[in-house]
Amino acid sequence: MTQYPVRATHAILVGGLPLFMEFEAAESSAILPGDLVEFNTPGTDCRIKEAGVNTDFVIGVANIHPIAGATPPRGGTRTVAFQARTALGVNGDQVEVIRGPITVMLRIATSEEIECGEYVQPAASGEVSAFECGTDSDCLRIAQALEDTAQDTTTFQWGLFALERCG
Repeated sequence: MTQYPVRATHAILVGGLPLFMEFEAAESSAILPGDLVEFNTPGTDCRIKEAGVNTDFVIGVANIHPIAGATPPRGGTRTVAFQARTALGVNGDQVEVIRGPITVMLRIATSEEIECGEYVQPAASGEVSAFECGTDSDCLRIAQALEDTAQDTTTFQWGLFALERCG
């Protein structure tokens, strides 16, 4: 019998009923599907970028959302970033952001070892890292791991998480 949830191979959203939003990728952003995202400059610039280390401004997770007519295709697989806005004002890709009580694949920071049931917080470049109870602020706790993820040194590594809060 198959257990729920089942790890996704070609998707970020695994289960639940998310809220979908779209925002333009900010200048110099490098958003990948599965990244935590935040506003570029809250209050003045509502474009988005990948979330930074220990930020408590996460608004959601970048979803796989292929950009029609783009060559090469962007945002349609986990390893192809959305195009950022250029310095010359050329618009960036529209990034579909999901949030809510959902089960989702998040990108894990290099060399992190996450155990099933452990909480995670924002790390660099939209990734997640282990949350340290008693050390880290509860405002940083973003999701709970639904599987063990062995320590890895590859460029891209995803794990299965229950999104606890965004925003």
